[in-house]
Amino acid sequence: MSFLGGALAILAIVNFAFAQSSRPRRPDTPLANMPEPRLVDEERARAAGIRKLTGKYLVLYTNVKSSPEVDRLPKVFDQAVPQWAEYFGVGADKLRNWQVQGFLISARNREPFEALDLVPAGNEEFPNGISVGREFWLYSQPSDYYQRHLMLHEGTHVFMLSFLGGCGPGWYMEGTAELFGTHRYDERYKQLTLRTMPTSRGEVPMWGRVKLIRTFSDQLEQPLAAVLEIDNRRQLGDSQYAWCWAATKFLDSHPRYRARFRKLQNNVTAPDFNDRFRQAYRSHWNEMQAEWQAYIATLDYGYDFERMAIDFRRGQPLTKPVQVAIAADRGWQSSGVRLEAGRTYRIAATGRYEIARDGEPWPCEPGGVTIDYHDGRPLGMLLGAIDSTKKGATLANPIDIGLGTTITPAASGTLYLRVNDSPAKLDDNRGTLTATISPAVR
Repeated sequence: MSFLGGALAILAIVNFAFAQSSRPRRPDTPLANMPEPRLVDEERARAAGIRKLTGKYLVLYTNVKSSPEVDRLPKVFDQAVPQWAEYFGVGADKLRNWQVQGFLISARNREPFEALDLVPAGNEEFPNGISVGREFWLYSQPSDYYQRHLMLHEGTHVFMLSFLGGCGPGWYMEGTAELFGTHRYDERYKQLTLRTMPTSRGEVPMWGRVKLIRTFSDQLEQPLAAVLEIDNRRQLGDSQYAWCWAATKFLDSHPRYRARFRKLQNNVTAPDFNDRFRQAYRSHWNEMQAEWQAYIATLDYGYDFERMAIDFRRGQPLTKPVQVAIAADRGWQSSGVRLEAGRTYRIAATGRYEIARDGEPWPCEPGGVTIDYHDGRPLGMLLGAIDSTKKGATLANPIDIGLGTTITPAASGTLYLRVNDSPAKLDDNRGTLTATISPAVR
């Protein structure tokens, strides 16, 4: 069994109560050749209790009870269209006559849609959402947020198929739909923002992607290359949607990788899409793998991609003690020192800086603030790791340094340092510490 098969088999045994999204599709039909949405007998639909909600870009048929959240769904969809168009480079002229037909079906009563032949032929038993051509189907959800998420997820598939001619391989297709499905809706101003990073679990009820990734990040490693193997020609599980989202969010948000990622949309119909992906990142492939592992190990709501981005600077062998300043408001930072496997080094740290705790600045030293903890370590403690693909103190598995420690690395590599804090709470930290790296006295 491949690594991916084993990893996904482990993931699949956990039954989380998160709704699944669309079943697999491999669309490659340009807009001009896409079939028109089916005709709906309006009179029979009304008699069956199916309401028609109309927006500029979406006509939605539903038997879900009227509510502000349900009735505004076409307007929410309408706000998504310009954001899709901008991201995918689709001109306003191409949108002029484009319209999608959707069906929001009460999870308790799908019979009216079956009676009127308004279910997707061949995919009648879809789990929660599916799209075919310029139509999509959704089951109602207990969470208003997740109901919108499913609509935007399926809408992304429909938009890409309509204007790009395809959606790419499974991981990219589902990851991009998850990327756009993850959104923020301002109730006060009735404004929709796509591609957001949720700031808390409460903001995205039933979504659960961060929890799924963090649940398994300590139990197994998931190389980015394994995510590329995810095949949505079979029904995916929630954990696979989570990995697809994590990968696309990482690539789309990271300041060093996002420009190349966004150009990949031009290759969605190419059978060698994944080869082109690897070629695009060839010059940073090893660094990207190391950074990916660090990312999934620390992923949290509100993850700050800018501050957590790693400036990979290769270290030089240590010939004499070296001092390096480490900022409290950044993720991993290169010490500029290369440590050799089997040799022993002393790392000592001094300085005072501020770590924000519950919004209040706390004075801190490299030993950390023991009144509070993050990931099982004192908040603000100095951590260390070796940028190496071998086992040991990797960026995904750091060691405690604190005020000082002696280490004998199992693998050679550049020493990286950071203070222990949530990747969502770096922006209100202040100051630096000084780390001194020296050959250990024998």
